[in-house]
Amino acid sequence: MGTKIPADRIYHSDKVLAGVPQLLDDFHKLIDDQESADVVFLLGREEERIYAHRLILMTRCKSFQVSPGASASKMRSEICRIPGSTVLPSPAGTPTLIRLPHIRHEDFRQFITYVYTAKIILHDSKVFQIMNIAHDLGLTDLKTACQDHVIATMSVGNACTFLTSAMEIQEKIGGKCADSFVDRCIAYIGEHANECVKSSGFLNLSKEAIIKIISSDFLCLEEENVFRAVLEWSKNQAGVTQPLAHWNDEERQRVCKYLSPIIHHVRILLIDSQVFAEEIEPTGAVPMELVLERYRFAALQSNQKQGIQNIPPPPLPSSSSDADKRLQPRLSLNLYPGSNILRNDKMHLQATLNGFFGNPKQTWRLVYRASIHGFTAAAFHRHCDGIAPLMVIALGNRGEISGGFTDVAFTKTNRKGGYIQSERAFLFALSSPQPNFQIAKFDIVKKPYSICYHKDCGPIFGAGADLLIANSCNTNMDSYSNLPHSYDGANANYTSLFGDYNFTIPDYEVFTLG
Repeated sequence: MGTKIPADRIYHSDKVLAGVPQLLDDFHKLIDDQESADVVFLLGREEERIYAHRLILMTRCKSFQVSPGASASKMRSEICRIPGSTVLPSPAGTPTLIRLPHIRHEDFRQFITYVYTAKIILHDSKVFQIMNIAHDLGLTDLKTACQDHVIATMSVGNACTFLTSAMEIQEKIGGKCADSFVDRCIAYIGEHANECVKSSGFLNLSKEAIIKIISSDFLCLEEENVFRAVLEWSKNQAGVTQPLAHWNDEERQRVCKYLSPIIHHVRILLIDSQVFAEEIEPTGAVPMELVLERYRFAALQSNQKQGIQNIPPPPLPSSSSDADKRLQPRLSLNLYPGSNILRNDKMHLQATLNGFFGNPKQTWRLVYRASIHGFTAAAFHRHCDGIAPLMVIALGNRGEISGGFTDVAFTKTNRKGGYIQSERAFLFALSSPQPNFQIAKFDIVKKPYSICYHKDCGPIFGAGADLLIANSCNTNMDSYSNLPHSYDGANANYTSLFGDYNFTIPDYEVFTLG
């Protein structure tokens, strides 16, 4: 009979844990141990085999766990619940055969290794395949690890690779867990379009992936650069390296094979006439009816500018949504790269904010984000002190987007109260769920009190303060707005920025000039 050990005498010393690596090695040896295995997976069309053990699978994977209260006969008959699998009849005393024709042998081996050892090396090109297997077999911690890997490591260099993998799962296997990541990849590529279209991953995308990207309204490229990116993709697919002026007929045909099916997704009508005449029409990929329509549209635009109204507009597609797409400019370049607040459907607010700043095409560089660098006042001052100008963009608890601009730096001062004078500082309100909300700018009217340095607070604008973001602003209601005081504007009041006097700030970002 065993002896119960008191809780205060249970030790987890390094010597005890030292046995864990050997334990994991022993479990690893069980993989493909044909003598002890009672489950055999048949993978892919070739039905390559991987041997496993039902007891371990039942312990680790929900798809092998029988519903509570199931009868003994059901427990014996219901081996697993894996989408797309087939359990083959097997003689008594022999391993159960489970056919998985949609899963590749090398991907499943990685999965099984994780089941037995909790160890895996995730590769960008395979992470969605592993995620889908984990989803189907019910291994939640591995699925979460894959999701975290994608979110944490997505970059200009691998975003297109991630998109390829996610679409492969989405389209060929029908994996629902990859759907949201397709949208996430498209959004990331759109925000970082200028860099992503120059990557090798972009040049190797499928036609379907290219169409998804260039159909997005959130692709931050001028339309002529959308075409240039698509042309480079087509040349890469065709194996043509020569510039357009040096193509022979055979090279032109090869490029057009790839370019022609996607040219309709480029918004040709929005491209400058000179660019169209010199770079696009000579490819031979644009159908003649679209060429004529492009020139007719250009003539219409020119005559409208001159006040001539007697030329009817060119016929647009029968679908109003198609018509809107062809004449709808994409969002401008991503002026605040890295922003998690002014992105996707809020990206158009970048142009509004730059209008307040006075330079519509100014690009900015992220120097601080509270959700990454920390919400403490010390974190803000560590990353932002001594830097000017600064644009502070804050997110309210109900989705409000407001903040402030200063052309002078937050820095320690001997002046009473820590106030610093600015000639150009302003506050702004860009978005709010409040009824009848209007975008607004509030200019500095008491310039000696433009901003305030306080080591125990985040950014402070104005005496009063018109806007104060507190230490640990995401966990308290200490942030507040006493507008109007040092700043003022149309209909200014304490609710103008974040809907109330006190509020919580779930996140805020600080940018300086790019």
